[in-house]
Amino acid sequence: MSKIIVLGLDGFSPDLVRKWSSQLPNLAKMQQDGVWGDIRCTVPPTTAQAWTSVRCGRNPGVFGYWDSTYRDDFSYSEPKQADSEAADRVDLLQKMLPKMGQRVAIINVPVSWPPKKIPAGFCITGPDTPDLESGFTYPESLAEEVKGLVGEYIIRVSEGGLICLQMEKDKLLKRVYDVDAQRFTLLKHFIREKRCDHVLAVIVGAERMAHNFYHYADETHKRHDPDPKYKNALLDYYKWIDKNVGEVRESLLSDTILIVLSAYGSQRLDGRINLNEWLIQEGYMTLLEYPNKPTPLSELKVDWPKTKAWSTGSTGSLYLNVKGREAKGVIEADDYDKLLDELAAKLKDIPDENGKKLNTQVFKRDDIQFGPWVKYGPDMFIYFDECRFATSELVGYGKGKIYSVDTPEGPDYATHSPYGYFCMAGSRIPAKGEITRISLLNIAPTVLDAIGLPIPREMERPSIMALAKEEKAAPPPPKVEDKVRSRLEALGY
Repeated sequence: MSKIIVLGLDGFSPDLVRKWSSQLPNLAKMQQDGVWGDIRCTVPPTTAQAWTSVRCGRNPGVFGYWDSTYRDDFSYSEPKQADSEAADRVDLLQKMLPKMGQRVAIINVPVSWPPKKIPAGFCITGPDTPDLESGFTYPESLAEEVKGLVGEYIIRVSEGGLICLQMEKDKLLKRVYDVDAQRFTLLKHFIREKRCDHVLAVIVGAERMAHNFYHYADETHKRHDPDPKYKNALLDYYKWIDKNVGEVRESLLSDTILIVLSAYGSQRLDGRINLNEWLIQEGYMTLLEYPNKPTPLSELKVDWPKTKAWSTGSTGSLYLNVKGREAKGVIEADDYDKLLDELAAKLKDIPDENGKKLNTQVFKRDDIQFGPWVKYGPDMFIYFDECRFATSELVGYGKGKIYSVDTPEGPDYATHSPYGYFCMAGSRIPAKGEITRISLLNIAPTVLDAIGLPIPREMERPSIMALAKEEKAAPPPPKVEDKVRSRLEALGY
């Protein structure tokens, strides 16, 4: 029976790992010793649902949220915040493993506040924690132990009432390293001193760094900045992560398996499609009054009896206004799929702001997801140019203006990608190198398999250990353009 540690690196990019492989020796050694590759995120690539799927091996329809907010009725918004109470709808590893006699710790995992009881285990809640006074540990007494190890615990990178996009860059850099250093200290503590059988720790810096520094590192970025002061900021952070991965691996006992995982990657942001602006322009959404500034859906004066569809969030989530479902629904049940097909065809024809065709994918919810909560989710998801174009729900840029770039809060240079980074090495892991066909839903069954425990029938995919035994050694990596094409072909469920 092995132990298994999962080091989550939020927004860590597999493409940047390939680009900088010669400068990341510890990850390169892990890749050589075990298995690695791109890992497909659940649709869409959002934080709350992605990390929950990691912990349960189930699709979002089973627990009922697709972003940090959700609805559990048929309201015209997503009024509820995803938290540990919502996550508790599904069997998470932190619930399953203690029943099987395993000692578990979770550190800084999204959607883990308020802290849930983990019998004989530990929880330090994630960046959605309001403040330290709200309680951030289980057991409660763990808070003092945390303070003794790292000093005053830092909940999130943002500070001083500012979001990361608004922070002065040097202060942001220091804050990222300070926050992530605390997490690594705690991870090593739960491995060495607490002797946990399974630890899941999520390090958030790669995602925060990408949103603020990607345009310095990527010469293909539309807003590339050659400023030498920050040119290597992202590379230096990846090298720092690599050093810490090496230290974690050195601390493990011989029977321990290490997984390094990002639930989604980061990539350059080419722009945003203002999806509600487009729906208005195309006649699918009607307002009683057009706003005089960019305004979120919840504050728009929508004429719902004359509206067929609306969008929320920034990842291409689209709802239909269905008769008998929404309070003022207008779409007949028999016209549901017909309208989705009509929208899909038109959405695929949206070019970029210069008229260039985008590689756009459209997913009907019921084609890719299922479960008791799926009926409350978005009816359709859109990936514009493999998510390099994000979406915006805001209306008020000007009638017919469907393109924007930055958020109202500040400039943004990166977005989530549908694929994250995965690497696994340790006892019982064959040295197969790069493998394919893996998704976030493979992680939870892999944890159970590694420890030697049965995999519940409800989990939707097999253990990666089983997949690694089946796959032959990977061929040489494809050219970038071939890789992008194959991703687009393979993303559908």
